Amino acid sequence: MLRGALRHAEEAVSVLFGVALFGVLLWQVFTRYVLNDPSIWSEEAARYLYVGVVFFGAAAAVRDRSHLGMPFLLDYLRPSVALTVTLFTRSLTLGFCIAIVIWGWRAVMREWDLPTLAMEIPQGLPLAAVPIGIGLAGIRTVIGMIEDVAAFRRGETLAASAARDL
Repeated sequence: MLRGALRHAEEAVSVLFGVALFGVLLWQVFTRYVLNDPSIWSEEAARYLYVGVVFFGAAAAVRDRSHLGMPFLLDYLRPSVALTVTLFTRSLTLGFCIAIVIWGWRAVMREWDLPTLAMEIPQGLPLAAVPIGIGLAGIRTVIGMIEDVAAFRRGETLAASAARDL
């Protein structure tokens, strides 16, 4: 059960942020057009929730191998070359993730004591979605690299994307 929960953790968090975003947007529309008194905090909350949807959703997409890529190119390569290209591109992705986690966490720490304008919560709190989401994407990238090597050793075709599983 824990393995299943961890397998879809990023997706669940992204969905929760998305549901909250939908509720906040409904509230924003209601207060603006029905009450003629727009909510002060709803626009800011929507912006921060959207950031959470994007970055946790990106981690889920990396897990599913449904993120940006050109998997059809691997079909024309020998398996050993396809593995090399895959590991190289995943290494670049991992390097990007590490850089974003380092710089993103620095931004979180730098902005933590500053309150947001409308909600007056620590600015670092909504910013934390960036390094946390990208950190999870980095972990999923490493897991994907391990799975690719294991599949190659078993003589299986590399799963370049989730679309092949359909």
